[in-house]
Amino acid sequence: MNSFLRLVCCTIILGLGSCQGLKQSALKAQEEQRCNMTCMQHFEFCRQNCVDNCPTCSYKAQRTAGKNFAKYVHERKVEGKKVMRELNSYRDPLQCRKVTCDCLFDLAICKKGCTGVIPTKLHVIPYCV
Repeated sequence: MNSFLRLVCCTIILGLGSCQGLKQSALKAQEEQRCNMTCMQHFEFCRQNCVDNCPTCSYKAQRTAGKNFAKYVHERKVEGKKVMRELNSYRDPLQCRKVTCDCLFDLAICKKGCTGVIPTKLHVIPYCV
């Protein structure tokens, strides 16, 4: 009788323990799904509202450089002096190397974060033309 009681107790404990594992995996799946939904919401917001992406930054930088160069040329001609600088003197090569709107990359990192650890490695800064 004593061994039968031990067997029943062990079976109950093992049964309860196995249910706990199922419950935790279900909660983890729900949490991951909620996290992915949040990532998608951030992606949609980024896609709709982000204006400082690589092509836009390059366009603005080129226009600003052109305006500043034209101003310089005008000043030199008014003074009657020779134009010594070139257009590239007014372009900052690092200005668009760090753009703020890479929505797809942000989405990928966010989704990796939902699964747990984000693998990190050094990347070359993207060149924006």
